[in-house]
Amino acid sequence: MTTMLRFRSAVLVMALIFGIGQGATRLAAQTQSEGRPWELNAGDLQAVGLHLPSYMPKIGDLENYQKTVPSRQEILIEWDPHTGYDHPVFREQVAEHSLKHDFAVVQRKQNIKGDAQIGTLMLRELGSEVVGVTSAGEVRGLANGPTLLVREEAFHAPGESQQNRHEYIKSKESFWVGLPDDPKIDKLILLLVHPNEKARLEQIGVIDLTVKAAPK
Repeated sequence: MTTMLRFRSAVLVMALIFGIGQGATRLAAQTQSEGRPWELNAGDLQAVGLHLPSYMPKIGDLENYQKTVPSRQEILIEWDPHTGYDHPVFREQVAEHSLKHDFAVVQRKQNIKGDAQIGTLMLRELGSEVVGVTSAGEVRGLANGPTLLVREEAFHAPGESQQNRHEYIKSKESFWVGLPDDPKIDKLILLLVHPNEKARLEQIGVIDLTVKAAPK
């Protein structure tokens, strides 16, 4: 009888341990899957065919790496969304899926002393991310780009009702990004954030940095 009770007790303890382990695993998986939907993560990059190095599996690892690099490169990029206008226009006048994107390197400076910190990687609506990658699609650097969307409160006279906030789509512009001065980076991938319950990234441009005619 004593042996049977011991056996049942052992089985009960094992069942409890297994149940607790399974619950913890599910909770951890749920936490990872929920994450922070407004922040860029490795899964977002994988969804567009890019991957982080095996020794830097998380965006946080890449951020820490870029804080410690001894030198960086700075690249001036011209972005033309082809809205059909040479000035910002009301968002409703531009069909989002009709946008065509042209990118060109205007200037590139290398061997600049100092790190290449990223800043907050928030997935802003119609915002952009610039990713420095190898020919195999391995991410070696990341930088925030500008957003196409501009929001502005409409002016109104005292006593008048508040009007709706206007939204504009930008026209052609140029912007600087800083990336690690890594010789393995041979192209830039430009991504655009589309709004949704969980923001979706779309590849909208590729710049080949190995082209000899590229400005320096």
